[in-house]
Amino acid sequence: MTRQMELVDSLMAGGHEEFTFEQARQTLGSSPTATAGTLRGLRKQGLIDRVARGHYAIRPLGSLGTRTSADDLGLAVGAAFEGWEHRIAYRTALAELNLLSHPVRTLFVACTQQVRITAVSGLPLQVVIESPETIHMDADVTGRSWRSTLDRALFESALRVDLTGGVERLTEALANSAREADAARIGNLAGAFGPRGAAASRRIASLAKALELPMDLEPEVGHRQPLIRLDPRDERVEWVDGEFRVTWNRTVDELRAVLGY
Repeated sequence: MTRQMELVDSLMAGGHEEFTFEQARQTLGSSPTATAGTLRGLRKQGLIDRVARGHYAIRPLGSLGTRTSADDLGLAVGAAFEGWEHRIAYRTALAELNLLSHPVRTLFVACTQQVRITAVSGLPLQVVIESPETIHMDADVTGRSWRSTLDRALFESALRVDLTGGVERLTEALANSAREADAARIGNLAGAFGPRGAAASRRIASLAKALELPMDLEPEVGHRQPLIRLDPRDERVEWVDGEFRVTWNRTVDELRAVLGY
């Protein structure tokens, strides 16, 4: 048995699906240079994947040659963010929940602190700083990581439309999940995020009602409350929802077309 396979077998026997460079060096009992050569050989054979600098994951049988991010995103992100409170979020969470029809080429992760990682298992990384109080609110454990639940993913996508891919992607995700979404949980999230959360719930309610989606989200909005934008980045006004006081940068018909109506 080669030194390379001895390393893989030893790590697997110890229950390590992901590992660090130092763990590999200690397991091999070799120098840093020799360890680097062993890991390089395993990567060329497709037996392991480098998910971040100094962090590796063992490829599952039947998945050799594919990226860990494609096969098990929770494993890849958990290895890269080991020791940091984090959550797979925004557009990536929407895609993982099968709410988007187009692939997402950037990995969005919320974290309680800034990190120096720029990519995870070949995917460009965008980190969004979030407070410890909300980082795991309405999040599920997935592998060694956390991921936004369906309700959290919808809510945060309305909170940060810029991290969703625009109102078209938010509309698509909402239409694909309206029957399963829990309006009460979205309302609770809105309360936890204050005025910004209230604005997010108004965007969701406005889209759902205007597009006749099966969601009963009814935030209280006074007729004197200031208008908010459906997409905070876009000042265009194509239509004004007087009930929820939201200015749309797209017409209702344009967003209906996104859904194939």
